[in-house]
Amino acid sequence: SRAPTSRLRTPDRPPPGPPLGAWAWAAAAGPQDGGMVSQGVGGHEGYSGTPLWKVQQQNAAQREAALQESLAYAAERTKPVPPVNVLAEAVSIGGLSGKRLVRHVLIKCLRKVAQNSRVDLPTSGLFSNQAPIGLYCLFDGQSSAGEAGPAAAEYCARNFYKKVLENLSSLPAGATSDIFVKAALVKTFEDLDKEILEQPDVRDGCGASIALIIGEYLFTAVLGNCDATLCEAENTRQRAVPLGRSQGRCHLPEERARLQRAGGAVIGEGATARVVIAGGTSSVSRSLGDPLWKGAGGGSAVLSCIPEIHSIKLSWAEKHIYLFITAKPLAEALTSQQMVEFAGDFAVQPRAACGELIQKASSMGVAPTDQCTAIQVWFLRGGPYGGEAEETVGGEAPKKKPRLGAAVGASVETKSARLRHIMVNSQENPTPPVPGQKAEEIRTRVEAEALLRQLLREFKTELEDLRRKHGRLKKPEDLWQKSGLFAKLCKEYSVCPTAQKGGGMCGDLGWVSREAQRKFSREFHDAVSVLRPGDWSDIVPSSSGLHIVQRIA
Repeated sequence: SRAPTSRLRTPDRPPPGPPLGAWAWAAAAGPQDGGMVSQGVGGHEGYSGTPLWKVQQQNAAQREAALQESLAYAAERTKPVPPVNVLAEAVSIGGLSGKRLVRHVLIKCLRKVAQNSRVDLPTSGLFSNQAPIGLYCLFDGQSSAGEAGPAAAEYCARNFYKKVLENLSSLPAGATSDIFVKAALVKTFEDLDKEILEQPDVRDGCGASIALIIGEYLFTAVLGNCDATLCEAENTRQRAVPLGRSQGRCHLPEERARLQRAGGAVIGEGATARVVIAGGTSSVSRSLGDPLWKGAGGGSAVLSCIPEIHSIKLSWAEKHIYLFITAKPLAEALTSQQMVEFAGDFAVQPRAACGELIQKASSMGVAPTDQCTAIQVWFLRGGPYGGEAEETVGGEAPKKKPRLGAAVGASVETKSARLRHIMVNSQENPTPPVPGQKAEEIRTRVEAEALLRQLLREFKTELEDLRRKHGRLKKPEDLWQKSGLFAKLCKEYSVCPTAQKGGGMCGDLGWVSREAQRKFSREFHDAVSVLRPGDWSDIVPSSSGLHIVQRIA
């Protein structure tokens, strides 16, 4: 006779919807033996016991969450990344012909480089809210333990930013404070030094001066006889803060003790101190590369590759004004305070300030064969993202803060501006004049930039005189119309056809859109974009020559 069967237990029925197939119900009901359900198990052996319709709901929710996460990741990667709100330029003059011993790299938006390289940076801590990141580097082959050479500096210029991205991207989610970023910079120097020592064609070394800006924080790393100097506002004066002079020099007590522990002998005092090993003599105590001094010949490593590291939370043009990064000849010829004082006439004009520094060092005995390189990074108002600039009158900071010069740097780009300018010819070597042009108008680039710096000084002096004379007219946009100096100097020095215009139209370029500014050059657009009416720009190169530009509306 047929055996009786127990009543089958079925899972809770799903909400109304399309009927489930037989395979689905079989899976939901669980394995059966002759239609029998195992006693005490409920028909769900090997399964969670969750109804199939609920499992499907959970799977759908998980798929949707994964999809949204992917879309958010894609949107984050494709979102426009603003550069750090700074104005940065570099000038390099001198050195041996055909032998570039100093290399510099300015990366104004390291996030964009990371995106293009498919490197995922951290998203928490200092890196949150897509914090802008900029990297400014100088590598000096003149700060080598042995004979100066270009190989190590060239290798660092091509590879340093890659190592920085690699080490920043490896920071864990909970380790993104300034302490861990400093550790990542130290590791970058160690990794790069190890790689250089493995290169058979790199036998020299170099010093380095690095500035990394992440959001509100400035990180500096200085190695060897290079330097970094931060300018701070202090009441009504500007004060220099040295950031790289506590290492790299053999006469420093800590360096002397470390070199002796490593097996070197230190001779001499002060700036003439040297470290001596069997293979030679060195004036620097730290460098990248220099295999002879790092144990390549079987001895112990005498020189260190660990830089002097600082982290500073910036106030963005209120207390912290700008940063200088300088090569060995400038660091040895000028004190930190001298650098700040010599640059005082050129507010928000980093190219002019760097050129002035080099000219002063040359007048103080730096040899023409020494390659002098300087980078200035000017912190614009409005914070790291820009767009929050405080309005000031006549280039003056708010009350109880020092006046910084003709322009403190508006962080909101000008869409269209009325401009006038003075343009001079610039050639690396003097050449015969073109028809109709005076012989003295053909200048080397160094001579042309020196002339434009002198003109900027004269305009600044005139502005101060006009302020004293017309006290009620305090804004530069009101005072420029009173200027009689511009037309005179424009007609005398400018080689642009606009210099021949009469009256107030002398040198006038009219209303110039952003697109038209970019046609002059990228540097032209960048310099003009931060100007307010009445402000003078930095020295700006274009295919036509070198310009100084005044925004008049």
